[in-house]
Amino acid sequence: MRIHRVVIALGVLALAAACGKHKAKDDTNAQIAELSKKLGLPIDTSGAPQNTEGDPCSLLDPAQVAAAIGPLAAPPYRGSYKPERGSGSCRYDTRNHRRLVVSVDWNGGKITMKMVGMGRSLTDPLAKHGEETIGQTVLSTGDTIAGPWDAVAEGPMQCCDLHALKGDQHVEIDWTGTRLSMTGAAKLLDSAVAHLAKPLPINGSAPAAIASGDSLYAADAKDSTVNICQLVPQPVVEAIIGRKLTAPPQPGQAGGASGGRLCTYTTTMTGSTDLRQQFELELRDFHDGAADFASDQHTIGIAGRAMRRQITGDTIMPPTDTTEFPLGPWDEAGPSTAMGYEAVKGPNLIRVGALGERKTALALLAKAVTSMP
Repeated sequence: MRIHRVVIALGVLALAAACGKHKAKDDTNAQIAELSKKLGLPIDTSGAPQNTEGDPCSLLDPAQVAAAIGPLAAPPYRGSYKPERGSGSCRYDTRNHRRLVVSVDWNGGKITMKMVGMGRSLTDPLAKHGEETIGQTVLSTGDTIAGPWDAVAEGPMQCCDLHALKGDQHVEIDWTGTRLSMTGAAKLLDSAVAHLAKPLPINGSAPAAIASGDSLYAADAKDSTVNICQLVPQPVVEAIIGRKLTAPPQPGQAGGASGGRLCTYTTTMTGSTDLRQQFELELRDFHDGAADFASDQHTIGIAGRAMRRQITGDTIMPPTDTTEFPLGPWDEAGPSTAMGYEAVKGPNLIRVGALGERKTALALLAKAVTSMP
């Protein structure tokens, strides 16, 4: 987790009385200092990372990454979501639309780890996490990992990332959405930390690397212009739900392609001609659907744990169970943080929203998944 991601997370928590999506611009040191002051946890930002040295893609051998998460679709490139020359992150995309991101602070890493610790002091009571010690950590799973770092920690409110500090350099590995285990991620982190002193001869900003990344993004971005109301039209929806719509399908209120990625279908409620029922279909992501799905399931798990703790006092975090969802034309399916259900297929994450009528909602979701171009 980069400093800006920690700050964004803490900002949300602060606004919620201390109860992302992709890449964002770095917050300034002044914003960090102001937020930490409001939270009563002052942080000295004079040594904040500048990311002016080195290439994050030089920390891991692509063959090692491929062995861990699957065959790569392209060489690694700088950027956390789409290619960006000079980024402090390096992205590895697999052929089955999973990704691993390595981020590095070549200096000022201690301030980053302080921010990680600051975030965890707020989120640990709700989330997970084990007891940290120097050089190793007891994870939420009960496992202990050790490596060539000075300190290591899981990120606040994250399902699948690790932070390591070596001297004043900081490395993060984010494998959200892959099948990589914590132990496997720790091995990659070992290698990344070891290569801080001896970087590999890999240039993530090379024209060929950037071009490959641009090509992958463009291939996924074709779906960003999909119009859901046209993709799943009124006659198809009426056939699935078994009754007529009371109004034409309505796209989202946002302008352009963004509005087209949402469609609302209004019909009568079962057994009534007066009450109305609405179904929504939404393309939530077209590039990192697997990562967003994993993050959503983790968030739902945290919410369940918080409720469980409030009611029973039990602090054990049960795993999120998606086994109740039938096999379908998707890679994975489960509940959605935006109400309803969601499914990931390739790079896409599609949601169906409905009150009740689970079987019908899942049938609509399946139709949307199979209709994607």
